Amino acid sequence: MARKAWPSDRELVDAILDGSREHFELLYETYFPRVYRFALKRLRDVGEAEDVTQDVFMTLLDALPSYQGQSALLVWIFGITRNKVNRRFRRPRPFLEPLEEGSALDVSGREPPTDEIVEARRILGRCEEIIEHELTPLQRRIFHLKHLRRQPIRAIARALGKSEDAVKANLYRMRRALTDGTPGLESLLRT
Repeated sequence: MARKAWPSDRELVDAILDGSREHFELLYETYFPRVYRFALKRLRDVGEAEDVTQDVFMTLLDALPSYQGQSALLVWIFGITRNKVNRRFRRPRPFLEPLEEGSALDVSGREPPTDEIVEARRILGRCEEIIEHELTPLQRRIFHLKHLRRQPIRAIARALGKSEDAVKANLYRMRRALTDGTPGLESLLRT
């Protein structure tokens, strides 16, 4: 597929903000490989790089109205990417220690409050409904391979006879469907 050029970053952003899916897909197809390569080079982990890249484009959709055009769109996107990658480095590393009864790490006797459990179950139930009824069979297969079998995008593409870009685009659409259709999901995933 030949890539279309856009007259200016501002016009592209305006078209996306006006709801043009075609323009967003153009932006996505143009910048996804560069963002992914940057994340992979810094993180040196395919799964982490894929997650960061998806995060960048989810954030981009929310942040696009704040784009002022004072720098090239690519520079602005790489600013978001750099922040996402840096947050991965700042994440606290898990401290692993054997659990002994009565130790400070023994949490077996503590449960989250009932209202939090109920809300989490409601959110997960809604996610199941979206996966079952709103995703295409191909998207459900990709979801299974990526999130349940923990397969890298390249292996999924090979297994399904699809391009890596097609798999990435489907992952993006699935994540968007889940977050749009399930208020509270993002905050649940952060906890």
